[in-house]
Amino acid sequence: MRISLLVASKLALLATLVTVSASAAEDAPVDAPPPVPAKPRLFHVGISGGVAYQTVRVPMVIPTAYAAATLGLHAGYNVTDRLSIGFEVSTIEKNMGRGGPFQSFDPGLAPQAGCNNCEPPPFGGWVKNTTAVFGTLGPRIEFSPFGKDGLYLGAAAGLAFLWGVDSTYGFGGAGRVGYRVRIADILGLAVEGGAQAQAFGSGAYTTAPYGMVYFRPYF
Repeated sequence: MRISLLVASKLALLATLVTVSASAAEDAPVDAPPPVPAKPRLFHVGISGGVAYQTVRVPMVIPTAYAAATLGLHAGYNVTDRLSIGFEVSTIEKNMGRGGPFQSFDPGLAPQAGCNNCEPPPFGGWVKNTTAVFGTLGPRIEFSPFGKDGLYLGAAAGLAFLWGVDSTYGFGGAGRVGYRVRIADILGLAVEGGAQAQAFGSGAYTTAPYGMVYFRPYF
C-alpha cells in the first residue's frame, strides 16, 4: 500500500511537471522569421512628353516664337535616395514651310492637313515643308531634398542639335523643378516645369520654357 502511494505521488509530480512545461512552451514567444528587405531598385528609365513655348533665332528660320510638342527619353542610376545621375535626350519638334528655295522657313506656313490628290514632288529641287527638330543630348542630374520621392530639382547640359531645316550643332542646357510620386514599387510618375536654351554660334539661339509629365520604371 505504501509502495502504491509512493508510485502515485511520483506520477502526480511527473504530471505536474509535464503540465508546467507544456504551459511554459505555449507562453514562450514564437520567433517570427525576419522580414525580407525590399529589393533596391537603383536603375531607371523614363519617357516624357509635354508642351514648350519656343523662341527661335537661327538661320533658315524666320525670327519667331510658337508652342510645340516636347518629348524626352532618359536613363539613370540612383546614387542615393536623394541623388541620381543619368543621360537624356530631349526634343522640341515643329512643322515648318516656306514659299521658295531662298526663303526662310516659317512655322505659320506648315501644312494644316494632308493632300490626297497632290502629285509627288520631282526628284531633287528644294525642300518646301519639313519638321524642325531642336534637341539636346547629354548628362542629367536630379536632387530630391526630402527623399527618393516628392520635390526634386534637376539640370542637364550637352550637345544641342537642329535637324530638318538645317543640320546645325551647338551647346544646350536645361533646368527643372518637379514633384514625383511612386505609383508602385517599380513605377514613378512626375510633373515638372523648367526652361531650356540652346546656342549654335554666330548669335543663333533658342529658348523654351516648358511643362511636361514623365513615367519612370525602376529596375
